[in-house]
Amino acid sequence: MIKRYLIVLLIFLMISCKSKEEKRFFDFDSIEYYSLNKEKEKELIENNRKDVNNSLFNKIIYSDFPTELTNTVFYKTINSDGFSKFELSQKDVEYLKNDVFKEKFSLKMFEMVKGCAPEYRDILIFKKKNEISGIAKICLFCGEFYFVSSKKEIQTENFGTEEEYNSLEKLFNTYKVKN
Repeated sequence: MIKRYLIVLLIFLMISCKSKEEKRFFDFDSIEYYSLNKEKEKELIENNRKDVNNSLFNKIIYSDFPTELTNTVFYKTINSDGFSKFELSQKDVEYLKNDVFKEKFSLKMFEMVKGCAPEYRDILIFKKKNEISGIAKICLFCGEFYFVSSKKEIQTENFGTEEEYNSLEKLFNTYKVKN
């Protein structure tokens, strides 16, 4: 009798797990990667990160900005001399889609937080059919991130494991080396 219940429970669990739709943070088929130039980073450091003339750069790098996908000032700024732009290969896009930027269970809550103020030197612009569908700003040093997505109700609390950040850093470095 108990075996029957266990079998039924096991079948139910298997069906419920398989029917669960994978939710991604962004709906995308291409990704643009922006990296803060070394010269611009050096300039910001020399100006003690408080340069009034570069307040927009400071806002992009040090805060949760933009709040909307349609912020044209943000796009003009990251497409300026302060950032390098790279188009991610389809292989890398698929990897990020299937392994990184999706809702999943993780033990992130047990990982150590480095406790710094984030410096978003790496920015990903997600596109679907050439339309912007999301922004991910990443601080590889302290493990912080900031997302703006066209999708509503995304659950990002399990994003950002040490493994994901190491993977992103390795990926970003392959593009920086090409430049």
